[in-house]
Amino acid sequence: MRPVSDVLAGLSRSYLFEDLTADELRPLAAAVTTRTLVRDECLCYPGDRADEIWVVLSGELKDYAIDPDGNEVIHGIEGPGMTFGEPGYFADEHNRIVHVGAVKPSTVIVLDRRLLGPFMSEYPVIKDRVLAALASNSRWQTANLSSAARRPLRDRLILRLLELVDASPERRAGHLVTPKISQTTLAAMIGVTRENVNRALAALAVDGAIRQEDGRYVLVDEDRLRGRCRETDRCRRAATAAPTAGRLSELPVRRPGCVARSHPIRDVAS
Repeated sequence: MRPVSDVLAGLSRSYLFEDLTADELRPLAAAVTTRTLVRDECLCYPGDRADEIWVVLSGELKDYAIDPDGNEVIHGIEGPGMTFGEPGYFADEHNRIVHVGAVKPSTVIVLDRRLLGPFMSEYPVIKDRVLAALASNSRWQTANLSSAARRPLRDRLILRLLELVDASPERRAGHLVTPKISQTTLAAMIGVTRENVNRALAALAVDGAIRQEDGRYVLVDEDRLRGRCRETDRCRRAATAAPTAGRLSELPVRRPGCVARSHPIRDVAS
């Protein structure tokens, strides 16, 4: 069990509790538990009861499904300060539909229903935040899937890098850096081979759009990267002479620190 001060600091980074004071959060911090996982250990499996929401205290986790060929299809990466598990927690079925596993040694704060339920009753604003986050992320998924369905590999990769930056609680203007992530994981997130991702990343690096630092990707010019994807939209609209649903410029904004479950487009053509 981690010290209460560490848990309190971890909870304060979650979007759920961002307006609560330390005094208001301290009783919850003193009551909750933490769980530490070694690399590749699973936090939950499909079909498990969904009676918990988690906040990442340290490390990094991934949520993924297994396709019919036995390959991992990674839906999202969760790093320190990120909150996840809300969809299953609030669904009528109260069950998980994905695996969640540790990419590296990690510790999560476990918000059990027996503790979180009464706490949310005391502070109803938390439910309002969850509702807003789930609605925002649902809209983001719908628009992003519509937009990404026919995009080339380069644009799908850029969108994933932007997503990783947007979802991070550590995002700061002028400092757009992804969490540490392998090319294999990126490939699984967009449904292509690692070799194709390697070539696309190398091309973006040579072009000066990104650079790699200690396993992370620095997005050197956000406006330029988003502009590349908008240009693809314009070209596709001109070719079809019809509006394109979910253009990048119209994508709903994701709320930092909460995880949207998105599904990769399975297409190795680049």
